[in-house]
Amino acid sequence: MGLPNFGACDQSGGSLFVPENDDLTYSRWEDDIIWDAQAMHKPLYPTVPTIDQDDKNLMLFDIEEPIEVETSSPKPSSQKGKNMPRCDMTEQTPACLKAKDPWNLSNDEFYFPQQHGLQVSLKIPIIQHSTPALELHFRLFPTHMGVEQLRLFHRPPLRWLGRGPHPVHNLTVHIRKKAQKREQELQASGGGHMFFMKTIQDLSGKDGDIVLFEWSEENPPLLSQVGMASQIQNYYKRKIGKDSGPPAYKYGNLVFCSTSPFLGQLQAGQFLQALENNLFRAPIYAHEMAGTDFLVVVTNTGCFLREVKDIFAIGQQCPLDEVPAPKSKMAKNYSHTFLQVFIYRQFQNSPFRPRRIRMEVIRKAFPTLSETSIRRRLVMCSDFHRSGIYFNWWVLKARFRLPSEEELRVMMTPEKCCALYSMLAAQQRLKDAGYGGISLLDTEGTNDDSTYLDDEVQAAPWNTTRTFLAATKGQCLLEVTGAADPTGCGEGISYVKLKQENKTHTDVGRVMGTDADLRRLTLREAQKFLRTFGVSEEEIKKLSRWEVIAAVRALSTEKLSSGAKPGTLTRFARMSQSLGAEQQKHFQQEVQRIFDLQNRVLASTEVLSTDTDSSTSDEENGQNIDKMCHEVESLLDGKMNPKKLQRQKEEEEYQEMKRLMLGDGNTHLQDKSKGKKQDSDSPTLDPSSLIIHRTYIDDSGQKYERSEIVQDPAVIKAYIHVRTTKSEDFIRQISQLDEQKQQELRKEKKRLQDRVRRMEISEKMKEKKAHLSPKKLLKPETPKLNLICGACGSIGHMKTNKMCSKYCPPKDLAPRLRAMTKEQEERELARRLPQDSLIKIQGTKMFMKKKLVEV
Repeated sequence: MGLPNFGACDQSGGSLFVPENDDLTYSRWEDDIIWDAQAMHKPLYPTVPTIDQDDKNLMLFDIEEPIEVETSSPKPSSQKGKNMPRCDMTEQTPACLKAKDPWNLSNDEFYFPQQHGLQVSLKIPIIQHSTPALELHFRLFPTHMGVEQLRLFHRPPLRWLGRGPHPVHNLTVHIRKKAQKREQELQASGGGHMFFMKTIQDLSGKDGDIVLFEWSEENPPLLSQVGMASQIQNYYKRKIGKDSGPPAYKYGNLVFCSTSPFLGQLQAGQFLQALENNLFRAPIYAHEMAGTDFLVVVTNTGCFLREVKDIFAIGQQCPLDEVPAPKSKMAKNYSHTFLQVFIYRQFQNSPFRPRRIRMEVIRKAFPTLSETSIRRRLVMCSDFHRSGIYFNWWVLKARFRLPSEEELRVMMTPEKCCALYSMLAAQQRLKDAGYGGISLLDTEGTNDDSTYLDDEVQAAPWNTTRTFLAATKGQCLLEVTGAADPTGCGEGISYVKLKQENKTHTDVGRVMGTDADLRRLTLREAQKFLRTFGVSEEEIKKLSRWEVIAAVRALSTEKLSSGAKPGTLTRFARMSQSLGAEQQKHFQQEVQRIFDLQNRVLASTEVLSTDTDSSTSDEENGQNIDKMCHEVESLLDGKMNPKKLQRQKEEEEYQEMKRLMLGDGNTHLQDKSKGKKQDSDSPTLDPSSLIIHRTYIDDSGQKYERSEIVQDPAVIKAYIHVRTTKSEDFIRQISQLDEQKQQELRKEKKRLQDRVRRMEISEKMKEKKAHLSPKKLLKPETPKLNLICGACGSIGHMKTNKMCSKYCPPKDLAPRLRAMTKEQEERELARRLPQDSLIKIQGTKMFMKKKLVEV
């Protein structure tokens, strides 16, 4: 082996050594350095770069620079770890459809016509979750949640440590040591920003800064899990003219906005904080923590006390992600993807080589999924060994590449898990309320306004989130006030799609070329039309042609809006556009009113009473239930009109409010029971019926009685026992109904509601058919010409058709004779034989009766 030739050149003619920079080696580049700006020997000028076109290593490319498009979202922040106060002032500008020329220095985007509808920005800042949350740690993201866990999903129970005493420690020293340790790690890494949330121990509440957030909604549509990050954004809208700036704030980033990121609009000079993440955006309101409140951190080693200084109240959510509906395609994709990612992680964490896992581990983690579904995911990446050294193991395929950790994080994000958990928790709440039908739960793709849904189903998160996102895209409007209001008192917005009313009499449709086209209306016909409305001849002569046409349209529209039926006088009405604009204006006003009300109520520092005692007794609740059942029965029997029932309820509410305002709180109820020929001192007898007389006092002070006949023996016995003994234990035992009985009552109520709903739908269909034109009605079927009746000779039916005039029902024919099988012959023989014994055996003798020989 020879020595290398250092002086040799390669085939291309270049040297093997790194080329030297002649300017750096031989020129006086030190003179171009400014050592002292006050003592410069000569003025310095920037050098002009030169390109050697003969350079063989020179490569020229066309670089297309990306065009920046202005959006209405704030600039993404690179903040990581805990939220610290910053002053990143970004400006939100209206979105422009076309890219702005970099040389265009005008502000034309601020003078574009304002868009109507919901201007909610769905852009969110960059959020970095903790490493355990991204890896879907089993303690933070369980693969299966039981019934009790789903029922308490919005408020997990505290862990009970058992009987004490338990030691209580102070965390002041621990917090200071942990802060010093993290500061040393930051300095060792070179300063700047450092992400500390890498293990599940870093998520402990024993160190760092803690801020409490309290939801104003009992069951928010979406909830973040432990380890997921959120950011506080401080939105401020400048005043016109002199502006003193936003107030002082402790947390979050400052964002100057021209349009509101919420449903309602921000006023000039208004400052509002918001909690944002990839799931939702919600306004928050800072409050002062009471001096007597503290936080207890419970661990296996004991209890730890620490101080909490800041607390926020969270308003109504603005969902940014959709919750999948039960049994929908999205829900199935989420659960199957969760299963696939779990299988990949099991193979990655397997200590065996080759990598292998068992089916029992996966079935234990996902008990609700079928074994077929699990096998379908395992077959994709592994093989099942039925014999050999790897018996009953699923071994990873040799040529299969497991996805990396980054790919797994993209496949199943923490946000998808939260949406799946929200769906399961809401589904369990509906099941507990008595809703178990698939038609009520699986509402994906239901866009028909005529589809009836109960209030509880409408308030489900898969319906509210889908409706809200559709409203932000301008596809529908919201009801604003209704059953899905999370507060229940009108301080929240109902995320339910506003049903379009039947506007057959107001929608003019296409009028071009018809008799309703105003352009085809002659002047003489228009003047005649005005005379039918009572317009005088003098006023008609003063109007020009187009003024007459405008008057015809105005009068026809006014006639239709007053409630007149479609006809000759209303065919020139034009109301569809005006109604849409009016509805949009009313919607924006209602949204702004509720938005301002919510801000005022949740930001208030007034201390409210926390008395939770109910003002209604169990007896009154029972009377209300009985009354509701009677009303439903009346509706089913057709004795009462729904409108009449509504008016009756309003009258009762008015009388109750009047009684409360007048201060007449002395109305009381007196009960006295009288049995038919039954002494009250003999409760052991069970009468066949019981008459209960109740005395009431009305608003005028007059007494009146009402009687009720009870025929249920169990109710009569319990009532007499209560009236004679007055035992509180027995009353408490009777008042607590069994869970099974409550379930039956809920099912009965649900059946009655379904029956009422079906009756209403059938009535609506009958009304629609009555309004349909004869052309749209179903035509009777034409008779079939290839059929000729053998009885009457008519065309279109056969002689076996009951509609035939000479139809004769078939007579009873004798049964057809056919050969029987061996089993049938044995059964027939056994049927003919008498039931008593025909053969008798005594010792070695056998006696047979005569009947056996005859048979």
